[in-house]
Amino acid sequence: MRERRLNIVVLVVDSLRAQSLDQADAQRPRTPFLDNLSGASVAFQRAYATECWTLPAHLSMFTGLLPSEHGAHFQTMTYARRTPPIAEILAASGYHTELVTRNFVFDGTILGVTRGFQAESRPLAPLSRASLIGLFLAFAKPRVRRHIRTTGFFHPRHSDQRAFVRSFARSLMPADDLALGHVLEVMARCRRAQRPYFVFCNLYDVHAPYPPAARSLLEPWDSVRHAAENLAFPAHFAKLGQHAYLRSGFSLSPWGREVLRNRYHRAIALMDDKLAAFHAAARADSLLDDTLLIVTSDHGEAFGEHGLYLHDASVYDTHLHVPLWIQSPSLTPAAVEDVVSTKELFGVMLAAAGQLPTTGTILNAAHRAAHPYAVAEHFFYPHRADMAARYRQNLLAVIIGDQKFVVTCDGVDRYDRIRDRDELRPAAATIEDMIRAVRGSGAVARAIDATVTHVREWANSHRTLGVRRVDQVALPAVA
Repeated sequence: MRERRLNIVVLVVDSLRAQSLDQADAQRPRTPFLDNLSGASVAFQRAYATECWTLPAHLSMFTGLLPSEHGAHFQTMTYARRTPPIAEILAASGYHTELVTRNFVFDGTILGVTRGFQAESRPLAPLSRASLIGLFLAFAKPRVRRHIRTTGFFHPRHSDQRAFVRSFARSLMPADDLALGHVLEVMARCRRAQRPYFVFCNLYDVHAPYPPAARSLLEPWDSVRHAAENLAFPAHFAKLGQHAYLRSGFSLSPWGREVLRNRYHRAIALMDDKLAAFHAAARADSLLDDTLLIVTSDHGEAFGEHGLYLHDASVYDTHLHVPLWIQSPSLTPAAVEDVVSTKELFGVMLAAAGQLPTTGTILNAAHRAAHPYAVAEHFFYPHRADMAARYRQNLLAVIIGDQKFVVTCDGVDRYDRIRDRDELRPAAATIEDMIRAVRGSGAVARAIDATVTHVREWANSHRTLGVRRVDQVALPAVA
C-alpha cells in the first residue's frame, strides 16, 4: 500500500564520518542535536556510502545505482545515463525540486549532475579579508589549477575566470546557516503555494578546510594554541592539494594531522548548532508535520588513517561508514543495526512521493533482511602521474555483517570488523570466499544473483585497470 505524498528534505553534511560521532570516543566533538536526533528518528548505525567522494556518492543517492552503474566517477566525471535521477522523477510528478549548496560539484560544469532540479541556489558568505585565505586554498585545488592552465586566467580580459576563482574562494568560507535559512524559506513558500517540494541541500562547512569558526577560516586569536594553528593550517592544507597525499613517501607531521582534526571536530560542533537551529525553526512553523527529513553524509574523511587524507583512494570505513537519520510523522524512532547502503535512499524518497511502497525500502525490517549487505566501489583518480602504485587501482568492497571483503588488483582481502575495527589486519581470501559469504547472508535469491554477477564481472574487468595494466588503459580526461 502506498502512503500519502510527503515533502522531502535531504540534508547531506559533506565529509561527516560516523567515526567522529562515536559515543565511545572521548575526543569526539560536542553534538547534542545529533545525539538527540538519534532518539527521535530512525537512526541507522551501519550505513555505508557507495564511494569515498562527493560526485559518485551523490549520484548513487540520486539514482539508486552503484558508481559502476551510473558512471559518474573520477574516470568519466559525467552522468550520461538515460535513467532519470530522483529530482527528474519528482519534478515530473508535480514537486518543486531545488538544490541548495555552494559545492562546485553541483555548479553545472559536470554534465548531468543537477538533472531534474528546477532551481539551484548557491548561498555564499560575503567577501572579507579572510576570503584571501580561501583564495590561497583554492589554488591548491587541482580543478582550479587546471582551469587556470586551460583558460589563461591571468590575462586581463579574463574577467569570467577571475570571478570563478573569487567565487571558489568564497565557497570555502562558512555559510551553511545561510543555506539552511534558504531551505526554510523554500519550505514555507511551497507550503503557502500548496505545492509538494523536494529540497536537496549539500552542507559544506564540515568539508575541508574545516572552518572552525562561524564566520571565518581561522580560530579566534585567543590562545597560543589557536594562534599556532591559525599560522600553520594553510601550509598543512595546501600540502594536501593536487592529490599530493597519493604520492609515494608523502607524510604529514603528527601535529599537522592534529591541527586538521581539531579544525574538523570544531566544524562538526558548529554544524550541530546550525542543524539544531534549522530543526527548531522548522518545527516551530510546523514545516516538518508533512515532511520526510533525511540527514546523512556522502562520505567520511581521513586524517592519516591508512596513510590517507581528505577523501580519496579508499573503501575503508573511515570513508564509507556515514551517519544516517530519517524522520517523518509516520515513522517510529528506532536504532537500526542492520547494514544498509546510502544508495537505498533513492527508494526511500520514491516511497515518500507515493511511487513505491515503504515496505520496499530500508525503512522496512523485512526488506533489510532480504538485502543484508552493502556494496561500495572506488574508481581511482587517473591524473596524478606520480601516484603510488597501490592507489592506481579500482576497488570493490562488500560489507556483510561483521565481515568486509575488498577486491583489489592483487586479490581479495577480508576484514573482521569485530577483531579488527580499524581495518589494519586483512586476511587473504578469494572471490569464491566472498561469494559464499553473499550466498550465506540470508539475502533473497534475486539480490544474491545480482551481487554474485556484479562481483564476477568486476573481478574480470575493473580489476585489470589496476597496478598491472594501468599504463595500457586510455582514460578520459576530467572535465
